[in-house]
Amino acid sequence: MLRFRIHLLAAVRAASPLHAGSSHHYLLYSTTTTTPASQFVVEDYLTSSCGLTPAKGRKASRLLSRLKSPANPDAVRAFLAGIGVSKADLTAGMARDPRFLCSNVDKTLTPCIAQLRDIGLSPPQISSLISVAPRVLLCPGMVNRLAFYLSFLGSYDKLHTTLRRTMYLLSQNLERVVKPNMALLRQSGLADSEIAKLVLRAPRLFALETGRVKEIVVCADMLGVPRSSGIFKYALASISSISPGKLNDRSDFLKKTLGCSQAELGAAVRKFPNVLNFSEGRLSRVVDFLKTEVGLDSKYIVRRPAVLGYSLPRRLMPRHYVLKALKAKGLVAKDVDFYGTISPNEKIFSKRFLDPYKDSFPGLADAYAAACAGQVPPVIQP
Repeated sequence: MLRFRIHLLAAVRAASPLHAGSSHHYLLYSTTTTTPASQFVVEDYLTSSCGLTPAKGRKASRLLSRLKSPANPDAVRAFLAGIGVSKADLTAGMARDPRFLCSNVDKTLTPCIAQLRDIGLSPPQISSLISVAPRVLLCPGMVNRLAFYLSFLGSYDKLHTTLRRTMYLLSQNLERVVKPNMALLRQSGLADSEIAKLVLRAPRLFALETGRVKEIVVCADMLGVPRSSGIFKYALASISSISPGKLNDRSDFLKKTLGCSQAELGAAVRKFPNVLNFSEGRLSRVVDFLKTEVGLDSKYIVRRPAVLGYSLPRRLMPRHYVLKALKAKGLVAKDVDFYGTISPNEKIFSKRFLDPYKDSFPGLADAYAAACAGQVPPVIQP
């Protein structure tokens, strides 16, 4: 066994000259597996040797049903460690798609890593790339698409953010799908900088058929969102996540729940496109709370649709409790604006509504913290 590991170490060093001087990485990976081939169980290997959780190991093992020995996965892990891939990134990559463990180090991985370096990726960037898009190691053709998005988005960090959300873009043909959609969006009034933001926010939009993207643009027009406005791209992102043909149903539900007209709904969408994406259950609960507990009317909500985007248990309910308590004690005016209470960040909210009342209302800050944690705050005593 020792002789086998020595030969393996030498072979991997020869296969990858990219990281001379990193032999400790090879030794680390080449000595972590001791399972004989005759006793090899993929799920056990993924959990005990690769660091996956039992649940993730079980899921990943389904993609490696033909793997009968640890020899090739050990060689792959040793090679990747030697070029600087961290154990955490490698584990994350295996959890996403472990099939690269079956790759040939010399014929597949070494040329692929060389291509990634050729497009300007550093070893740390290659490491983090494998954590979110390990399929790149199996499909060298994806490297050209990576290079395109890297150039278009302007930085690796933005590319990584996009791939963390979905690596579906890398499977799409640039010339037949992605670039025509970008051209259509340019014709619709978006600059490349805005299209880049849209790639980050809604990458799946660019994998749709161009005809579907045209429909999305038309829907945004019908809702009255000006193409020249900064909100236009966000409206496109929100509409793109709704199944074709269901936008009318969603609009009808929103009008019924909010108690508004089509024109008023269009105005709300222009201010806060995300209102289109909330589930019916969530939206119903939030609207019911705002109307019955807070006492807001439909017009107030429709004119400030962003109020619907805040978490009911972690934002709306705790801050309503504080505002109600302060009003009951006569410490703030009865007409304090509710949206002005829930929209500030925690630091500003504390400065305005908690810190000034430490002496006159002891325990209020603790009650607020408890409410934010999901606990029932004490009953307010006038």
